[in-house]
Amino acid sequence: MRGKIIDTINGLLLFRKRTSLILLLVMSLAAAGIIVVNVYSVKILSGARAYVNGESEYSKGQKDASAYLINYINLHNKTDYFAFKNSIAIPKGDHIARVGLTTPPVDYKTVKEGLLAGKNHPEDIDNMIWLFETFKNVTMFKKAIEIWTEGDEMIYDLDQIGASAHDEIVKGTMSEDAKRAMIAAINKNSAALTIKEDAFSETLGNISRQINTEVLVANVLITLIIVLCSLTSAAIMIRNLSKSQKKILEQNERLQLINAGLDKFVFNVTHDLRSPLASIMGLINLMDDETDLEQIKEYTIMIKESLERQDRFINEMLTFIKSKHTGVNKTECSLSSIVDNVIAQNSHHNGGKRVHFYKELELTQIQSDALKLQVILNNLVSNSIKYSDAKKTEQWVKVKSYRHDKEVVIEVEDNGLGIRPKDQDRIFDKFYMSGDNKKSSGIGLYLVKDAVTQLDGKIEVRSEPGVCSKFRVIIPFS
Repeated sequence: MRGKIIDTINGLLLFRKRTSLILLLVMSLAAAGIIVVNVYSVKILSGARAYVNGESEYSKGQKDASAYLINYINLHNKTDYFAFKNSIAIPKGDHIARVGLTTPPVDYKTVKEGLLAGKNHPEDIDNMIWLFETFKNVTMFKKAIEIWTEGDEMIYDLDQIGASAHDEIVKGTMSEDAKRAMIAAINKNSAALTIKEDAFSETLGNISRQINTEVLVANVLITLIIVLCSLTSAAIMIRNLSKSQKKILEQNERLQLINAGLDKFVFNVTHDLRSPLASIMGLINLMDDETDLEQIKEYTIMIKESLERQDRFINEMLTFIKSKHTGVNKTECSLSSIVDNVIAQNSHHNGGKRVHFYKELELTQIQSDALKLQVILNNLVSNSIKYSDAKKTEQWVKVKSYRHDKEVVIEVEDNGLGIRPKDQDRIFDKFYMSGDNKKSSGIGLYLVKDAVTQLDGKIEVRSEPGVCSKFRVIIPFS
């Protein structure tokens, strides 16, 4: 039983330790999760912001290119044409970067040069490349790339219009009809590009807003996990502190009881050791002055009896100490042999009259602790002899054993002096001695109760003063 309790306690301690470690691990992972989520959310949002800024430069470059090209067609001013080429180089740079990122193997040098040509900030370029490569197959970002591709085709058309206009102006073959047709195509192209640019910006805006929402939800969930784990850990710590405090208080109470018990124990042991010694010394002094051999012989017998009582008391103390430091060792043991040994160890006489023993053992072999059974039966039988009634014609002690369901019942019955009703509830208390009892140390029945408890059993007593006493020990069969 004690082993099971220890295993259970160890299991609970291990479970509590594992629970604390799991909570600590979860909180660590959650904290790391918040860091990772926020680092990557910042990285994503920075990349998205860079693309929005890049789109602004892209749109400005396209519109400036359209305006310079129209001026060039109308005025034939070479400066306007060069301005057109410089302005259209911005969206064309972004086009180079997009094509480079979608054509394996990726030439990162060309991609970076294209993004720089598109007037993107140098510090944003790495985030822009990472964002493109990471999310190029995600639906919303894929849609933005498709819009970007369509816009690049329109930039190509605008560049072709510029090349045709320059060729005709250089040759001097530009007619008014051709001029009007080119300007109309440029305006139509610009209007269509504006729609694409707005769609691209809106898609990136939606991506940013969705990321913000998802990051917020992720942060809230992770924060809740950390809070819950923290509260759980705090609750466990408070509960453990409460249990520890309670355990300390209980241990203090037990220590106080143990100290009080030790004081009483030392007092009783000292008293019980001194009394026989004082009696022996008195008898020896009497023997010094005695010349009658018969009287000396009587004194010798009294000394022997006193020494025997002293020996029994010391044995009880040794048994008490041993029983507090040994566990339960259940083996196949002979109940019949134990009873015979107990009878042999105890005196068969009281007040000059023989005490008769009767054995009624239906069970002779049981699975139990032989030492504990020896302690139980030895104390019960010795008490029956010690408190037998010398006035009765026959003094007897009966030891019975039988099985009842899954239990073993051992009974020790006598026709001795009996036990007063008011003492029956306390006879198993340590050092308790009823009335003017001078024969007991108050340890025997305490040892019996302790041994029965260690065997997962129980003990009952029925007694009628002056008539009889019966102790009934009930323990598991195996």
